[in-house]
Amino acid sequence: MAGPSASRPRRGSRPRGRGRHLGVRALVAVAVLALAVFSVVFLARRAERAAPELPVADPLETVRGAAARFGCSPDRVTVERTEEAGAPLFVVTVHAPRSLPVEPFVLELEARAHNLGGRLDAAGLTEKGGYGLARLEGRVGTAKWRVLVLGEEPPPRRPAPEPVPMRGPSGARLAIVLDDAGESIDVVREVERLPAAVAVAVLPNAARSAEVARSLGAQGRELLLHMPMEPLGNHGPGPGEGAVEVGLSDREIGARVERALDVVRGAAGVNNHMGSRATADRASMRPVMEVLKARGLFFLDSRTTPESVAEAVARETGLPALHRDVFLDVVSEPDAIRHALSQAVARAQAQGFAVAIGHVHLPTIDTLASELPRLADSVRLVRPSQLVRRP
Repeated sequence: MAGPSASRPRRGSRPRGRGRHLGVRALVAVAVLALAVFSVVFLARRAERAAPELPVADPLETVRGAAARFGCSPDRVTVERTEEAGAPLFVVTVHAPRSLPVEPFVLELEARAHNLGGRLDAAGLTEKGGYGLARLEGRVGTAKWRVLVLGEEPPPRRPAPEPVPMRGPSGARLAIVLDDAGESIDVVREVERLPAAVAVAVLPNAARSAEVARSLGAQGRELLLHMPMEPLGNHGPGPGEGAVEVGLSDREIGARVERALDVVRGAAGVNNHMGSRATADRASMRPVMEVLKARGLFFLDSRTTPESVAEAVARETGLPALHRDVFLDVVSEPDAIRHALSQAVARAQAQGFAVAIGHVHLPTIDTLASELPRLADSVRLVRPSQLVRRP
């Protein structure tokens, strides 16, 4: 007769049927998981079908629509498509009329981008003031948008010329001026990497203006006085001490220009730093030009406002003068600088010569150092004085 322990299962053994129960539970768990995954996918697809499809955004029409609300005509808004990091980049330029209310216009652009499922944010500009009014960057759909709001008249309507290789003295000529030198002596070493024809404009009221001017002159480089002038109010930094301001007497304006020239010794010419208000005022420009004429200098109008009369007043005074055609680094990024440089070359080929203005910033200097040698067959680099003193 078996003892009581005979009816108990041996240690380590499974009761009959337990394996079957575990297999059933596993199958149920898999079925539940599959049902859950199916439900999630089904609901997600249903939500996609239910969500309203966003329209494919046309950057030109979007910005033109916003501009029209503020009285800006469609011909003042242009677009160019390029590539950046393998993705499409649309650069929309608004040549703003003087009446354009910039802040409400920027808010309108931000709202329209949001309604399209994208986003535009305000970004920095190099040439601020009367010329550079606003810049927005962001993505709408799969494309990157950059909107530049510039205080200038749109260029004349004509097809953009294809770059045509030119050589010799009969070819297109390009003058380049780099502004805002004077704060640091380091810029002298950086600029030395560029061809000697690239001119530099030195501020008279910076920390090391006189020293920088002497060192650049020792390179055999053409110097300009970057004369501070009063801008329109733009809630940004002003032109600094000693600027030409509207309402000053002729004697005081002349004295300020004389003092500035005494700091930036050896300057062959003068161009304006800021000045979107002062250069639009004939009364302020006449005493400036009288001083320059007496010293045998030339004037380069930086054209920080389409309202500028500075070049016209210079010519009326009998002073050699010219104006800026392209700003190289409104957006201080290599791709944008390269694009602006190609525009300057195209402008030079279309009209025989052009003037491009940039700044003594490392991205600009680095880009010019790499790009200028490649342009030798397309354009001839000259000093600014060679354009105003030609026969």
